[in-house]
Amino acid sequence: MWQVIAMREVEVVDLVEGMILQYDVLGINDVVLLTRGTVLNNLMIEKLIRADVYYVYIKDDNIKNSVNERNDSIDRSTVVVKKLSLEYNKCLEGFQNVYDEVGLGKKLQTEAIEESIVGLISETIKSNNVLGRIRRIDASDDYTYKHSINVCILSTMIGKWLGYKGKKLRSLSMAALLHDIGKAKMPSEILNKKGKLTLEEYEIAKQHAVMGYKILKENNTISMDVCLGVLQHHERMDGSGYSMGVKGEKIHEFAKIIAVADIFDAMTSKRVHKDKESPFKVAEQIADGSFEILDPVVSNCFLYHISKYYVGNIVKLNTGEIGEIILVHQEVPTKPLIKVHDRFVDLMVEKNHQIIEVIT
Repeated sequence: MWQVIAMREVEVVDLVEGMILQYDVLGINDVVLLTRGTVLNNLMIEKLIRADVYYVYIKDDNIKNSVNERNDSIDRSTVVVKKLSLEYNKCLEGFQNVYDEVGLGKKLQTEAIEESIVGLISETIKSNNVLGRIRRIDASDDYTYKHSINVCILSTMIGKWLGYKGKKLRSLSMAALLHDIGKAKMPSEILNKKGKLTLEEYEIAKQHAVMGYKILKENNTISMDVCLGVLQHHERMDGSGYSMGVKGEKIHEFAKIIAVADIFDAMTSKRVHKDKESPFKVAEQIADGSFEILDPVVSNCFLYHISKYYVGNIVKLNTGEIGEIILVHQEVPTKPLIKVHDRFVDLMVEKNHQIIEVIT
């Protein structure tokens, strides 16, 4: 006699804690994200959302008063993503207009920048998983504009973690958003070149920080803190950066923060001349650059906080194996513990293993 299984198809955004999976949930490459019989909690639901799973099968006898329960307990992270996405695209549109106008020789409109950035800052500081939120935002694929918004978001989060508030945090956010505004004055053939820049082209490209500073200085309503954040975001602690070659404590604190955010987003993004790299590989480079190149307080703060967001993510190793990050070591956050099938791979111990891609 056939057994009737009581179950219901439920959209992931409508899941609530306590529901029980009827079947295994599979992700990319048929990796099992969650097994049948799992009692869901908010962390697991967030994991399914990050993995772009749209619906699962839930034991029907586990669902009580489902309509009211879903209305009362709707996944807050989804609401946060929608709000952040709305403000992200609003800021993106506003910034693109300002950037294009500057490129045409018009004066920087501070009011337009401030108006577009207020909502983004508000939603950014509410978000617990800023990296996951950014990945799920549907926006224009123009790197120049998206990079500026991403650096703004990452810098704002670093500022928040360092205790920035109010006007200081808003000033940091503005400096981060405008850090590459000087590129609006650069030849497009250099900015969009697919191959490696010649030495002469590279010297021209390096002038974007000075150009950005001059653009901001033309507007006497912009603070010197914001101007220096833009001017110095490519300076390095050992004096090896540009445009002035200043080092150590002579580099403005905004510039030190923007430098870390700029490096992380640039290296983990796909660009016309370079493919994206694993965020863990980039994080290791940032860790290696502490003290000599990057400010250690800023870089260590950034690495400590972002590492926590990757717990539960599915990753691919250089061995070709697929696994799940289950623990991040506080002392070395770039080398987590990974579960691969029925065994554990500790990257602190197994030096030959590396994460080459974050799948979900």
